[in-house]
Amino acid sequence: MAEKEKSVSFFKKSWVSQIGVFLLSQIIFITFETTGWLPNYKEIDGTLFGRITESPIFKEWFTFYETPQLNLITVFFGVFFLVPGIIGALKNVFSLRQYSNSSK
Repeated sequence: MAEKEKSVSFFKKSWVSQIGVFLLSQIIFITFETTGWLPNYKEIDGTLFGRITESPIFKEWFTFYETPQLNLITVFFGVFFLVPGIIGALKNVFSLRQYSNSSK
């Protein structure tokens, strides 16, 4: 006897929330940059994060914003939210294709 899979709401899927967190953070960062309402960060010169933001890869490649702290946070969010969200979305799409092909 074939069992039906339980249908999960689109917004309750984990990859949707992961991509949503990344997009929401980017909207907040763009708002910070355009309005000038930046959080009062401590000086990061001489710290580990300061050395990371001063590295050539962050100076040349990851220059999404003028504020180096926002660039660092964007890369962090991209690694921990966007990449797993995209992988989850791809898994979901390909599992739906496989499920629909096997039911024919």
